[in-house]
Amino acid sequence: MKVLITGIGGQLGRAVLQVASSLGGCEACGLDHDALAVEDRDAVLARISSVAPDVVIHCAAWTDVDGCERDPMRADRINGQGTAHVAEACMECGAGLVSISTDFVFSGDADRPYHSDSSTGPASAYGRSKLAGEQAVQSHGDPRFWVLRTSWVFGPGGRNFPRAILDAARGGKPLRVVDDQVGSPTMTLDLARAILDLASAEPDPGIYHGTNEGSCSWYQFAREILDLAGMRELPISRISSADLDRPAHRPAYSILDCSRLSSLRGQSLPDYHDALRRYLAIEQDFN
Repeated sequence: MKVLITGIGGQLGRAVLQVASSLGGCEACGLDHDALAVEDRDAVLARISSVAPDVVIHCAAWTDVDGCERDPMRADRINGQGTAHVAEACMECGAGLVSISTDFVFSGDADRPYHSDSSTGPASAYGRSKLAGEQAVQSHGDPRFWVLRTSWVFGPGGRNFPRAILDAARGGKPLRVVDDQVGSPTMTLDLARAILDLASAEPDPGIYHGTNEGSCSWYQFAREILDLAGMRELPISRISSADLDRPAHRPAYSILDCSRLSSLRGQSLPDYHDALRRYLAIEQDFN
């Protein structure tokens, strides 16, 4: 299987390329934004055609949530139209497509895990742009096109919540973390394996959800990060989302029902506590 991964400059794209390259019978190549700007339709059509992959794992995205809120047109060019360009290119060359999406397509007002067919209702420019990308993928009706939503992603070598918490703690900065948003932290390496399982299995088309098992608030996650890193004594102040006064709305509830993907793979992704331990072991400078 020849796999092309977009967005390898990001932590998830980098992890997918790493895992795919380690698999027998898998020929993997990746492109970052400098090599492939997905908002450039002509470049996308030409580059994907020249690679002629069996499947594209589309990780490229603008994930700066507040940046998207300040510049929604750019968000749509990259996350919406850019994904449409990738889907069009895959149609033209007969490639499958796994397009990565987000919990931000939901309002966050639920009180039970969101199913893959739950009603969407994004409350931010980022969420709306990612939903536009989903709709562009699904509009083709191709049986080898899939959308995989995830949440609270962290992984080796990237800018993420665990790194930010530990950097702040080591720098002696006061820690103030929101306690009114709940989700499932998801490590890139675990998610990458699930993405490649989905691509190789070629299941029924549609939307799948993939996160590590378990859930917590950002405050709880921060407390667990410090405890595992040997900084149990450091205090953390609980705050509300409103206290941060950010431009973009964040979903209060981001837990996804991953049963469809788990059934396909015959197993769930590991519990996020286990994922966090492995992440901290990989990031040697955290220990």
